[in-house]
Amino acid sequence: MNVRTKSIIGLLCVTTLAGAYFSYTEHQNNRQWERQQQSSTQHWSNIQSIYLRDFDYALAESLAASTISDRQAALQSAIEHANIISEYVRIGSITMNFQSSSSYEWFITEGSRYLAYPASEKGISLTPDQLEQIQRLRTFARTALPYLEQMRKNAFDSSSADIQQISTEMEEALSELDPVFTSGNKAYNEFRYNQNPYIPLKPGTVFAGETTYTATELAAKAKIFMGEAWNKGVGKQIVHMASGGSSSEFGEFMDFRLSDTEGKSTSSYTVTLSKSGHVLQVRRKGSISKDAAVEQNMDLKQFIEVADAWMTRWSDERLTLTAKEIKETSIYLTYIPVREQVSIPQMKVVWRFDRRTGALMSFDASNYFSHYNKNFPLHPKLTAEQASAKLGPYVIVSGKPKLKLHNDKLVYAFPVTGIEGVTHVYINARTGAGEGIDYKL
Repeated sequence: MNVRTKSIIGLLCVTTLAGAYFSYTEHQNNRQWERQQQSSTQHWSNIQSIYLRDFDYALAESLAASTISDRQAALQSAIEHANIISEYVRIGSITMNFQSSSSYEWFITEGSRYLAYPASEKGISLTPDQLEQIQRLRTFARTALPYLEQMRKNAFDSSSADIQQISTEMEEALSELDPVFTSGNKAYNEFRYNQNPYIPLKPGTVFAGETTYTATELAAKAKIFMGEAWNKGVGKQIVHMASGGSSSEFGEFMDFRLSDTEGKSTSSYTVTLSKSGHVLQVRRKGSISKDAAVEQNMDLKQFIEVADAWMTRWSDERLTLTAKEIKETSIYLTYIPVREQVSIPQMKVVWRFDRRTGALMSFDASNYFSHYNKNFPLHPKLTAEQASAKLGPYVIVSGKPKLKLHNDKLVYAFPVTGIEGVTHVYINARTGAGEGIDYKL
Protein backbone atom coordinates (compact mmCIF):
# COMPACT_ATOMS: atom_id res chain seq x y z
CA MET A 1 0.00 0.00 0.00
CA ASN A 2 1.59 3.24 -1.14
CA VAL A 3 1.68 6.52 0.76
CA ARG A 4 -1.05 8.11 -1.34
CA THR A 5 -3.46 5.24 -0.67
CA LYS A 6 -2.73 5.41 3.06
CA SER A 7 -3.39 9.18 3.03
CA ILE A 8 -6.74 8.73 1.28
CA ILE A 9 -7.79 6.00 3.72
CA GLY A 10 -6.71 8.18 6.65
CA LEU A 11 -8.66 11.13 5.30
CA LEU A 12 -11.75 8.97 4.86
CA CYS A 13 -11.44 7.74 8.45
CA VAL A 14 -11.14 11.29 9.77
CA THR A 15 -14.12 12.39 7.69
CA THR A 16 -16.18 9.44 8.88
CA LEU A 17 -15.30 10.12 12.51
CA ALA A 18 -16.11 13.84 12.13
CA GLY A 19 -19.44 13.01 10.51
CA ALA A 20 -20.26 10.52 13.24
CA TYR A 21 -19.35 13.06 15.93
CA PHE A 22 -21.45 15.76 14.27
CA SER A 23 -24.43 13.37 13.98
CA TYR A 24 -24.04 12.36 17.61
CA THR A 25 -23.86 16.00 18.75
CA GLU A 26 -26.87 16.90 16.62
CA HIS A 27 -28.78 13.95 18.07
CA GLN A 28 -27.88 14.99 21.61
CA ASN A 29 -29.00 18.59 20.96
CA ASN A 30 -32.29 17.42 19.47
CA ARG A 31 -32.84 15.06 22.36
CA GLN A 32 -32.13 17.80 24.88
CA TRP A 33 -34.55 20.14 23.11
CA GLU A 34 -37.19 17.39 23.06
CA ARG A 35 -36.75 16.75 26.80
CA GLN A 36 -37.11 20.46 27.48
CA GLN A 37 -40.32 20.54 25.44
CA GLN A 38 -41.64 17.50 27.27
CA SER A 39 -40.84 19.04 30.63
CA SER A 40 -42.46 22.34 29.63
CA THR A 41 -45.55 20.55 28.37
CA GLN A 42 -45.90 18.53 31.55
CA HIS A 43 -45.45 21.63 33.73
CA TRP A 44 -47.89 23.68 31.64
CA SER A 45 -50.63 21.04 31.55
CA ASN A 46 -50.16 20.33 35.27
CA ILE A 47 -50.56 24.03 36.13
CA GLN A 48 -53.58 24.30 33.85
CA SER A 49 -55.17 21.24 35.48
CA ILE A 50 -54.62 22.58 38.98
CA TYR A 51 -56.02 26.03 38.33
CA LEU A 52 -58.87 24.83 36.13
CA ARG A 53 -59.89 22.37 38.85
CA ASP A 54 -59.71 25.21 41.40
CA PHE A 55 -61.75 27.35 39.00
CA ASP A 56 -64.50 24.73 38.84
CA TYR A 57 -64.29 24.20 42.60
CA ALA A 58 -64.80 27.93 43.21
CA LEU A 59 -67.82 27.97 40.89
CA ALA A 60 -69.30 24.98 42.72
CA GLU A 61 -68.57 26.69 46.03
CA SER A 62 -70.42 29.82 44.85
CA LEU A 63 -73.50 27.74 44.07
CA ALA A 64 -73.34 26.00 47.45
CA ALA A 65 -72.74 29.21 49.44
CA SER A 66 -75.26 29.96 52.18
CA THR A 67 -74.51 33.69 52.42
CA ILE A 68 -74.09 36.48 49.89
CA SER A 69 -70.58 37.27 51.13
CA ASP A 70 -69.46 33.62 50.79
CA ARG A 71 -70.88 33.47 47.26
CA GLN A 72 -69.11 36.69 46.28
CA ALA A 73 -65.81 35.46 47.75
CA ALA A 74 -66.07 32.19 45.82
CA LEU A 75 -66.82 33.97 42.54
CA GLN A 76 -63.92 36.35 43.11
CA SER A 77 -61.69 33.31 43.64
CA ALA A 78 -62.93 31.87 40.33
CA ILE A 79 -62.06 35.14 38.56
CA GLU A 80 -58.53 35.10 40.00
CA HIS A 81 -57.98 31.50 38.88
CA ALA A 82 -59.33 32.33 35.41
CA ASN A 83 -56.85 35.21 35.08
CA ILE A 84 -53.93 32.93 35.98
CA ILE A 85 -55.12 30.32 33.48
CA SER A 86 -55.29 32.98 30.74
CA GLU A 87 -51.72 34.00 31.44
CA TYR A 88 -50.52 30.40 31.17
CA VAL A 89 -52.40 29.94 27.90
CA ARG A 90 -50.28 32.73 26.43
CA ILE A 91 -47.09 31.25 27.90
CA GLY A 92 -47.91 27.85 26.37
CA SER A 93 -48.49 29.29 22.92
CA ILE A 94 -45.07 31.01 23.04
CA THR A 95 -42.81 28.52 24.82
CA MET A 96 -44.24 25.26 23.40
CA ASN A 97 -45.36 26.47 19.98
CA PHE A 98 -48.89 25.17 20.56
CA GLN A 99 -51.43 25.98 17.92
CA SER A 100 -53.92 28.49 19.22
CA SER A 101 -56.67 26.86 21.30
CA SER A 102 -59.22 29.54 20.58
CA SER A 103 -62.21 27.92 22.33
CA TYR A 104 -60.24 27.19 25.49
CA GLU A 105 -58.84 30.70 25.67
CA TRP A 106 -62.20 32.24 24.73
CA PHE A 107 -64.08 30.38 27.46
CA ILE A 108 -61.67 31.35 30.20
CA THR A 109 -61.33 34.97 29.06
CA GLU A 110 -65.08 35.49 28.69
CA GLY A 111 -65.64 33.64 31.94
CA SER A 112 -63.35 35.97 33.86
CA ARG A 113 -65.07 38.98 32.32
CA TYR A 114 -68.59 37.66 32.94
CA LEU A 115 -68.14 36.44 36.53
CA ALA A 116 -67.65 39.98 37.81
CA TYR A 117 -71.36 40.41 37.08
CA PRO A 118 -72.79 37.64 39.34
CA ALA A 119 -70.07 38.49 41.87
CA SER A 120 -71.70 41.91 42.21
CA GLU A 121 -75.17 40.41 42.76
CA LYS A 122 -76.56 41.56 46.12
CA GLY A 123 -79.73 39.45 46.08
CA ILE A 124 -80.02 36.33 48.20
CA SER A 125 -80.14 34.23 45.02
CA LEU A 126 -78.55 34.49 41.61
CA THR A 127 -80.80 35.09 38.60
CA PRO A 128 -81.67 32.14 36.33
CA ASP A 129 -79.48 33.59 33.58
CA GLN A 130 -76.50 33.96 35.95
CA LEU A 131 -76.95 30.36 37.09
CA GLU A 132 -77.07 29.17 33.47
CA GLN A 133 -73.86 30.99 32.50
CA ILE A 134 -72.03 29.65 35.56
CA GLN A 135 -73.16 26.14 34.66
CA ARG A 136 -71.81 26.64 31.12
CA LEU A 137 -68.44 27.58 32.57
CA ARG A 138 -68.48 24.51 34.79
CA THR A 139 -69.27 22.33 31.76
CA PHE A 140 -66.32 23.90 29.95
CA ALA A 141 -63.95 23.20 32.86
CA ARG A 142 -65.09 19.61 33.32
CA THR A 143 -64.80 18.96 29.57
CA ALA A 144 -61.25 20.35 29.32
CA LEU A 145 -59.82 18.74 32.46
CA PRO A 146 -59.53 15.14 31.14
CA TYR A 147 -57.62 16.34 28.07
CA LEU A 148 -55.21 18.39 30.20
CA GLU A 149 -54.67 15.41 32.47
CA GLN A 150 -53.98 13.24 29.43
CA MET A 151 -51.41 15.75 28.19
CA ARG A 152 -49.73 15.77 31.59
CA LYS A 153 -49.50 11.98 31.82
CA ASN A 154 -48.28 11.50 28.25
CA ALA A 155 -45.81 14.41 28.12
CA PHE A 156 -42.68 12.24 28.53
CA ASP A 157 -43.91 9.21 26.59
CA SER A 158 -45.37 10.89 23.52
CA SER A 159 -44.08 13.04 20.70
CA SER A 160 -44.92 16.72 20.37
CA ALA A 161 -47.22 15.78 17.49
CA ASP A 162 -49.17 13.44 19.79
CA ILE A 163 -49.54 16.16 22.42
CA GLN A 164 -50.68 18.59 19.76
CA GLN A 165 -53.27 16.02 18.68
CA ILE A 166 -54.67 15.91 22.23
CA SER A 167 -54.80 19.71 22.21
CA THR A 168 -56.68 19.63 18.89
CA GLU A 169 -59.17 17.08 20.23
CA MET A 170 -59.78 19.27 23.28
CA GLU A 171 -60.36 22.25 21.03
CA GLU A 172 -62.91 20.32 18.97
CA ALA A 173 -64.77 19.15 22.10
CA LEU A 174 -64.90 22.66 23.56
CA SER A 175 -66.05 24.20 20.29
CA GLU A 176 -69.24 22.12 20.50
CA LEU A 177 -70.22 23.52 23.92
CA ASP A 178 -72.67 26.35 24.49
CA PRO A 179 -70.61 29.53 25.06
CA VAL A 180 -71.14 32.17 27.72
CA PHE A 181 -73.97 34.18 26.20
CA THR A 182 -74.41 37.87 27.04
CA SER A 183 -75.79 39.32 23.80
CA GLY A 184 -78.97 41.29 24.50
CA ASN A 185 -78.57 40.90 28.27
CA LYS A 186 -79.54 44.43 29.32
CA ALA A 187 -78.64 43.99 33.01
CA TYR A 188 -75.19 42.62 32.16
CA ASN A 189 -74.49 45.32 29.59
CA GLU A 190 -75.48 48.04 32.07
CA PHE A 191 -73.17 46.47 34.64
CA ARG A 192 -70.28 46.49 32.15
CA TYR A 193 -70.96 50.08 31.18
CA ASN A 194 -71.11 51.23 34.81
CA GLN A 195 -67.75 49.56 35.38
CA ASN A 196 -66.12 51.48 32.52
CA PRO A 197 -68.34 54.37 31.46
CA TYR A 198 -67.33 56.13 28.29
CA ILE A 199 -66.16 59.66 29.00
CA PRO A 200 -65.28 61.45 25.75
CA LEU A 201 -62.17 63.59 25.85
CA LYS A 202 -62.41 67.23 25.02
CA PRO A 203 -60.04 68.23 22.22
CA GLY A 204 -56.60 69.00 23.57
CA THR A 205 -57.49 68.52 27.23
CA VAL A 206 -53.89 67.85 28.21
CA PHE A 207 -52.52 71.24 27.16
CA ALA A 208 -55.74 73.28 27.41
CA GLY A 209 -55.08 76.89 28.40
CA GLU A 210 -51.34 76.83 27.63
CA THR A 211 -49.64 79.37 25.35
CA THR A 212 -49.48 78.23 21.73
CA TYR A 213 -46.72 78.94 19.20
CA THR A 214 -46.37 79.50 15.48
CA ALA A 215 -44.76 76.92 13.19
CA THR A 216 -41.59 79.05 13.03
CA GLU A 217 -41.35 79.23 16.81
CA LEU A 218 -41.93 75.49 17.13
CA ALA A 219 -39.24 74.79 14.51
CA ALA A 220 -36.75 76.74 16.64
CA LYS A 221 -37.74 74.71 19.71
CA ALA A 222 -37.28 71.46 17.76
CA LYS A 223 -33.80 72.55 16.65
CA ILE A 224 -32.75 73.42 20.21
CA PHE A 225 -34.00 70.08 21.48
CA MET A 226 -32.22 68.02 18.82
CA GLY A 227 -28.92 69.76 19.48
CA GLU A 228 -25.90 68.04 17.92
CA ALA A 229 -28.10 65.49 16.14
CA TRP A 230 -29.19 68.36 13.86
CA ASN A 231 -26.02 70.43 13.90
CA LYS A 232 -24.08 68.06 11.66
CA GLY A 233 -23.65 68.29 7.90
CA VAL A 234 -22.27 70.70 5.35
CA GLY A 235 -24.02 73.91 4.39
CA LYS A 236 -27.03 75.65 5.83
CA GLN A 237 -29.57 73.42 7.54
CA ILE A 238 -33.24 74.42 7.64
CA VAL A 239 -35.88 73.06 10.02
CA HIS A 240 -39.25 72.90 8.28
CA MET A 241 -42.71 71.65 9.15
CA ALA A 242 -43.30 68.36 7.33
CA SER A 243 -46.85 67.62 8.43
CA GLY A 244 -49.35 68.21 11.19
CA GLY A 245 -52.51 66.93 12.78
CA SER A 246 -54.54 66.82 15.95
CA SER A 247 -55.68 64.35 18.58
CA SER A 248 -58.44 64.43 21.18
CA GLU A 249 -55.79 64.13 23.88
CA PHE A 250 -52.96 66.45 22.83
CA GLY A 251 -54.77 68.85 20.51
CA GLU A 252 -52.81 70.19 17.54
CA PHE A 253 -49.30 68.90 16.86
CA MET A 254 -46.68 69.41 14.14
CA ASP A 255 -43.90 67.25 12.68
CA PHE A 256 -40.54 68.87 11.86
CA ARG A 257 -37.62 67.68 9.73
CA LEU A 258 -34.25 69.00 8.60
CA SER A 259 -33.32 69.84 5.01
CA ASP A 260 -30.84 71.88 2.96
CA THR A 261 -31.66 75.11 1.15
CA GLU A 262 -32.97 73.13 -1.84
CA GLY A 263 -35.46 71.25 0.31
CA LYS A 264 -33.57 67.93 0.25
CA SER A 265 -33.82 66.01 3.52
CA THR A 266 -30.52 65.96 5.44
CA SER A 267 -31.61 64.00 8.51
CA SER A 268 -33.49 60.78 9.25
CA TYR A 269 -35.25 62.30 12.26
CA THR A 270 -38.82 63.55 12.58
CA VAL A 271 -39.65 65.54 15.73
CA THR A 272 -43.25 65.94 16.89
CA LEU A 273 -44.25 68.92 19.05
CA SER A 274 -47.57 69.96 20.49
CA LYS A 275 -48.86 73.40 19.50
CA SER A 276 -47.92 74.45 23.05
CA GLY A 277 -44.26 73.58 22.47
CA HIS A 278 -43.87 70.18 24.17
CA VAL A 279 -41.71 67.57 22.42
CA LEU A 280 -43.89 64.47 22.22
CA GLN A 281 -41.81 62.11 20.08
CA VAL A 282 -38.70 61.70 17.96
CA ARG A 283 -38.64 59.02 15.28
CA ARG A 284 -35.82 57.92 13.02
CA LYS A 285 -36.70 56.77 9.53
CA GLY A 286 -35.28 53.34 8.73
CA SER A 287 -32.86 51.18 10.67
CA ILE A 288 -29.07 51.14 10.68
CA SER A 289 -27.76 48.15 8.73
CA LYS A 290 -24.90 46.08 10.04
CA ASP A 291 -22.68 47.18 7.14
CA ALA A 292 -23.45 50.88 7.70
CA ALA A 293 -22.93 50.73 11.46
CA VAL A 294 -19.73 52.48 12.53
CA GLU A 295 -18.76 51.18 15.95
CA GLN A 296 -18.45 53.92 18.58
CA ASN A 297 -17.44 51.70 21.52
CA MET A 298 -19.74 53.62 23.84
CA ASP A 299 -20.42 52.14 27.25
CA LEU A 300 -23.74 52.38 29.09
CA LYS A 301 -22.55 55.33 31.17
CA GLN A 302 -21.96 57.37 28.00
CA PHE A 303 -25.43 56.56 26.67
CA ILE A 304 -26.90 57.77 29.95
CA GLU A 305 -24.89 61.01 29.75
CA VAL A 306 -26.26 61.65 26.24
CA ALA A 307 -29.84 60.95 27.36
CA ASP A 308 -29.41 63.15 30.45
CA ALA A 309 -28.30 66.06 28.26
CA TRP A 310 -31.39 65.62 26.09
CA MET A 311 -33.61 65.35 29.18
CA THR A 312 -32.29 68.68 30.43
CA ARG A 313 -33.34 70.35 27.17
CA TRP A 314 -36.67 68.54 27.12
CA SER A 315 -38.24 69.53 30.46
CA ASP A 316 -37.70 71.51 33.64
CA GLU A 317 -38.89 68.54 35.69
CA ARG A 318 -36.02 66.29 36.69
CA LEU A 319 -36.88 62.68 35.98
CA THR A 320 -35.12 59.65 37.43
CA LEU A 321 -33.55 56.87 35.35
CA THR A 322 -35.27 53.68 36.52
CA ALA A 323 -34.63 51.06 33.84
CA LYS A 324 -31.77 50.17 31.51
CA GLU A 325 -32.36 47.39 29.03
CA ILE A 326 -30.31 45.95 26.17
CA LYS A 327 -32.23 44.23 23.36
CA GLU A 328 -30.23 42.98 20.39
CA THR A 329 -28.69 46.12 18.85
CA SER A 330 -30.67 48.62 20.97
CA ILE A 331 -30.33 50.17 24.41
CA TYR A 332 -33.51 51.37 26.13
CA LEU A 333 -33.40 53.96 28.93
CA THR A 334 -36.58 54.69 30.89
CA TYR A 335 -37.08 57.81 33.02
CA ILE A 336 -39.98 58.52 35.39
CA PRO A 337 -40.89 61.35 37.79
CA VAL A 338 -40.30 60.83 41.50
CA ARG A 339 -42.42 63.34 43.40
CA GLU A 340 -42.22 63.60 47.17
CA GLN A 341 -40.37 60.26 47.15
CA VAL A 342 -43.19 58.57 45.23
CA SER A 343 -42.32 56.92 41.90
CA ILE A 344 -44.82 57.51 39.08
CA PRO A 345 -44.12 54.78 36.48
CA GLN A 346 -47.22 55.74 34.47
CA MET A 347 -45.42 58.89 33.30
CA LYS A 348 -42.48 57.13 31.71
CA VAL A 349 -40.22 58.64 29.07
CA VAL A 350 -38.35 56.11 26.92
CA TRP A 351 -35.17 56.58 24.90
CA ARG A 352 -33.87 54.03 22.42
CA PHE A 353 -30.28 54.15 21.12
CA ASP A 354 -28.39 52.02 18.62
CA ARG A 355 -25.75 50.40 20.81
CA ARG A 356 -23.27 50.06 17.92
CA THR A 357 -23.28 53.63 16.63
CA GLY A 358 -24.65 55.59 19.58
CA ALA A 359 -27.37 57.08 17.35
CA LEU A 360 -30.77 57.95 18.78
CA MET A 361 -33.41 55.66 17.30
CA SER A 362 -36.50 57.00 19.05
CA PHE A 363 -37.81 59.10 21.92
CA ASP A 364 -41.32 58.73 23.33
CA ALA A 365 -42.88 61.01 25.96
CA SER A 366 -46.52 60.26 25.10
CA ASN A 367 -47.11 58.36 28.36
CA TYR A 368 -45.69 61.26 30.34
CA PHE A 369 -48.02 63.77 28.72
CA SER A 370 -51.05 61.43 28.84
CA HIS A 371 -50.91 61.86 32.63
CA TYR A 372 -49.70 65.45 32.48
CA ASN A 373 -52.62 67.02 34.37
CA LYS A 374 -53.50 64.08 36.60
CA ASN A 375 -53.38 64.59 40.35
CA PHE A 376 -51.74 61.51 41.83
CA PRO A 377 -52.11 60.53 45.50
CA LEU A 378 -48.69 61.25 47.01
CA HIS A 379 -49.33 61.32 50.75
CA PRO A 380 -49.73 58.05 52.65
CA LYS A 381 -52.05 57.75 55.64
CA LEU A 382 -50.22 54.70 56.97
CA THR A 383 -46.58 54.38 57.94
CA ALA A 384 -44.51 51.62 56.40
CA GLU A 385 -44.63 49.78 59.73
CA GLN A 386 -48.44 49.97 59.84
CA ALA A 387 -48.65 48.76 56.25
CA SER A 388 -46.29 45.86 56.94
CA ALA A 389 -48.76 44.59 59.56
CA LYS A 390 -51.19 43.97 56.69
CA LEU A 391 -48.85 41.50 54.99
CA GLY A 392 -49.78 37.82 54.91
CA PRO A 393 -48.18 35.32 57.31
CA TYR A 394 -46.16 33.49 54.67
CA VAL A 395 -44.12 36.36 53.25
CA ILE A 396 -40.86 37.65 54.69
CA VAL A 397 -39.90 41.27 54.07
CA SER A 398 -36.45 41.25 52.48
CA GLY A 399 -35.78 44.96 52.06
CA LYS A 400 -36.98 48.50 52.58
CA PRO A 401 -40.42 49.21 51.06
CA LYS A 402 -40.84 51.99 48.52
CA LEU A 403 -43.79 54.25 47.93
CA LYS A 404 -45.00 54.05 44.36
CA LEU A 405 -48.12 54.33 42.25
CA HIS A 406 -49.54 50.96 41.30
CA ASN A 407 -52.68 50.97 39.13
CA ASP A 408 -53.07 54.67 40.06
CA LYS A 409 -53.10 53.81 43.78
CA LEU A 410 -50.48 54.86 46.30
CA VAL A 411 -48.89 51.69 47.66
CA TYR A 412 -45.97 50.45 49.66
CA ALA A 413 -44.04 47.98 47.50
CA PHE A 414 -42.56 45.45 49.92
CA PRO A 415 -39.76 43.26 48.55
CA VAL A 416 -40.44 39.79 49.93
CA THR A 417 -39.33 36.18 50.02
CA GLY A 418 -41.09 33.13 51.33
CA ILE A 419 -43.44 32.41 48.40
CA GLU A 420 -41.87 31.13 45.21
CA GLY A 421 -42.35 33.54 42.32
CA VAL A 422 -43.51 36.47 44.48
CA THR A 423 -40.95 39.28 44.56
CA HIS A 424 -43.09 42.18 45.83
CA VAL A 425 -46.35 42.63 47.68
CA TYR A 426 -48.29 45.89 47.29
CA ILE A 427 -50.15 47.34 50.27
CA ASN A 428 -52.37 50.41 49.85
CA ALA A 429 -50.63 53.24 51.71
CA ARG A 430 -53.96 54.88 52.53
CA THR A 431 -56.31 52.01 53.38
CA GLY A 432 -54.02 49.07 54.15
CA ALA A 433 -55.77 46.90 51.56
CA GLY A 434 -53.77 44.44 49.50
CA GLU A 435 -53.18 45.68 45.96
CA GLY A 436 -51.66 42.60 44.39
CA ILE A 437 -48.22 41.10 43.96
CA ASP A 438 -45.29 41.18 41.59
CA TYR A 439 -45.13 37.61 40.29
CA LYS A 440 -42.41 36.01 38.19
CA LEU A 441 -42.49 32.46 36.84
